[in-house]
Amino acid sequence: MPGAGQMSDLPGVARAKTAALKGAALRNADPAEQRAGVAAQFEAILVRQFLGPTMKSMLGGTEGGVAGSVYGDMLAESMANQLTSGPGLGFGRFIEQQLTPKGEQTPAAGRPPS
Repeated sequence: MPGAGQMSDLPGVARAKTAALKGAALRNADPAEQRAGVAAQFEAILVRQFLGPTMKSMLGGTEGGVAGSVYGDMLAESMANQLTSGPGLGFGRFIEQQLTPKGEQTPAAGRPPS
């Protein structure tokens, strides 16, 4: 499996590349890359949900202003994508471990501890 070996060599870079897989590319990727991509996407969604209310309130979106709400959503999405690109916050690795069948190692588990 070339995908699993590459991910253990450069985890941040490989994780960023797998997180960018969408649609047909994700469906055609090997199972390890699919798990990593789905976990990274889920992590971004989760972080976006955490940041959404905060960004809206910072921009005055809770007072009924449409602009604050729209810009709050855009800012939350942009920040979530930046926070979860590369190694992310760590939620994605836990999700990937949970999605990995028993007996298989996740790329993060195959790395020696630092």
